Amino acid sequence: MPEIARRVHANIQSAVWATLIAFVIYFITFVLPKLPETQAHRARIRIEEIGKENTSLCEQLGIKRGADSYNQCLLDVGQFRWKVENRAYDEIAW
Repeated sequence: MPEIARRVHANIQSAVWATLIAFVIYFITFVLPKLPETQAHRARIRIEEIGKENTSLCEQLGIKRGADSYNQCLLDVGQFRWKVENRAYDEIAW
């Protein structure tokens, strides 16, 4: 009986190692090369979302699009967001 258990254990261990090696090969071949493209895509989406949020906030404040005060509002909101994000990053990094 112990011989059967050893063979079963060896077969399972071989299968686990083969699965791990297959996953590493898949990751290196398909996922890793597209990582910069995926990150750039996510960054573009984030920038678009932030722009829409900033625009929405200025419009909620009653500032009409195209006015000088509207452009200043966008700049102020962007600067405020940048400061908040930096504070949050500093707290996480600490």
